Amino acid sequence: IYYAAYNNEWYSMDPKIAQNLLFLLTRGTKPIYLTAGKIFPMTMTTFCSVRYFCV
Repeated sequence: IYYAAYNNEWYSMDPKIAQNLLFLLTRGTKPIYLTAGKIFPMTMTTFCSVRYFCV
């Protein structure tokens, strides 16, 4: 998504859309993590271990 947003012709867009594109570019540089209760990240490994104990 970052590279597709970067390669857009942002200079010919509406300023509001260009501002949203800039927001997308800044947020696209950091990975997004899903956490469980802000304690530990939910990866496939942690999901499988929690699912194993809940069954």
